[in-house]
Amino acid sequence: MIKTFFSAIAIAIFSITVMAQAPEMILIEGGEFTMGNDYSSELDESPEHKVTLSDFYIGKYEVTFDEFDQFCAATGFTKPDDGGYGRGKIPVANISWNSAIMFCNWLSARDGLNKFYNIKRDSTSSFTVTLNESANGYRLPTEAEWEYVARGGKKGKTFSFSGSNNVDEVAWWKGNSNLQPHEVGLKQPNEVGVYDMSGNTWEWCWDIYDKGYYKKSPASNPKGAEKGIERVYRGGNWNCTLDFLRLTARNHFGMNKEYGLIGLRLAKNK
Repeated sequence: MIKTFFSAIAIAIFSITVMAQAPEMILIEGGEFTMGNDYSSELDESPEHKVTLSDFYIGKYEVTFDEFDQFCAATGFTKPDDGGYGRGKIPVANISWNSAIMFCNWLSARDGLNKFYNIKRDSTSSFTVTLNESANGYRLPTEAEWEYVARGGKKGKTFSFSGSNNVDEVAWWKGNSNLQPHEVGLKQPNEVGVYDMSGNTWEWCWDIYDKGYYKKSPASNPKGAEKGIERVYRGGNWNCTLDFLRLTARNHFGMNKEYGLIGLRLAKNK
């Protein structure tokens, strides 16, 4: 009886420890790259322009339902719908940009880090975010950071998809997914060791969307337009055709709206 009791306690402690593990982050060495695509039919991908980024960390994997559900349990936030595909290590989806930002701050507090975002929230339609740029907490990647990592950073080899010219090696997409999401990390990583940047689930970025932003983007650490009502998301998903998995493809959606195939990947300042 006593042995059974202490075994149960040990299992509980182990479970709590596992659940509280910090996300795996990969240090990305900054540098210069050419962002955009002058040969795309989508005009918001041009002009191609040089961008220089500082060092930063990026999530090795997309944030999973397991991780996001911890945030929901701790805060009372409604758990996102999994569409009947399951939860666990499947990348979280059906979340708004607003909820992605709140998750970043909650996770920073849980892990003893300074919150990167200052949030003023009166309702779902009144949500103001400013940056605490010296903070060491979790955040969303900028659109430029996202594309730089997807291209393989300084180790990039100009692949068509993130890590390969063979889409089936690195991505879950309409042609191989059996029309459902899959657990993170089952495909090959890209050149810098990051998984699922092509396919599986779309990923929110920090940036406000502006279709003409590339014509006026700063050359150093751009963070998107100053005004707008929609935010950028990148990367394609399990139900996408190949054109949507292009590393330069840009998409945008209202920041307070939930869409079933958009999730997130974490970033962090060095």
